[in-house]
Amino acid sequence: MTFWSSQTLTEKLPTLISPCDPDRIEQASYTLRIGKEIYITKDQDSNDSQHTKRSLSEKQAFVIPSGQFAFLLTKETVKVPIDAIAFISMKAGFKYKGLINISGFHVDPGFEGKLLFSVYNAGPSSIHIAHDDPCFLIWYANLDHKDNKPRTKKGFSEIPMSVLNQISTDEVYSIQALVEKISKTESLLSDVKAKYESIKFWKSITWWLATAVIAIIINLVINIDTIYEHKKRFESYWTGASTTKSQSNNSNH
Repeated sequence: MTFWSSQTLTEKLPTLISPCDPDRIEQASYTLRIGKEIYITKDQDSNDSQHTKRSLSEKQAFVIPSGQFAFLLTKETVKVPIDAIAFISMKAGFKYKGLINISGFHVDPGFEGKLLFSVYNAGPSSIHIAHDDPCFLIWYANLDHKDNKPRTKKGFSEIPMSVLNQISTDEVYSIQALVEKISKTESLLSDVKAKYESIKFWKSITWWLATAVIAIIINLVINIDTIYEHKKRFESYWTGASTTKSQSNNSNH
């Protein structure tokens, strides 16, 4: 297998890539651009996530939020001869931001159509891209023979609904979003725990007060006979003392 040089690409690509710009050939690769159709999975914080494919106007920008998937169709139509194979990748600048190509890394012999990239934003921040942005790279290499079982199925001209129907319509949560939800849950649980501890404290205080009151009442009930007996003795003593004093006064007279 021999990879095509920039000279070979300049010679052959005008019949293989449309539209083809020789200025996009460098380091034995060709730079492909963002086309007019995109699809981004649902994200609660982004208006770009509409769960339907979108048609972009010229140079229109869009955002792939952190943790979301997207389908991106190339602007160029690509053809791979049956005696060659192609390899594809994201440009390094997008990789460094966390945008990952998860759709595969080669193009079959005999393929003809636009390339559909499935990408995932694994970075912590949203990634801003626009129609016509140089985003992908393609390399060509020779096979030792013409392939006798090349791809015969026609390539993409748009994002097919059959692909979109396989995507969940639920929100796709990023790691960052999940961390935020976990933090909010922990904060809520902490508040609930604090309220529970407060209720538990006052419940304990109430229990001890009720126990003390009940103890006092029980003590009063148990000792009421003793109190009553002391009362009777006091009254008897007081009555006896009064009688004695009265008799003493009468004898003096």
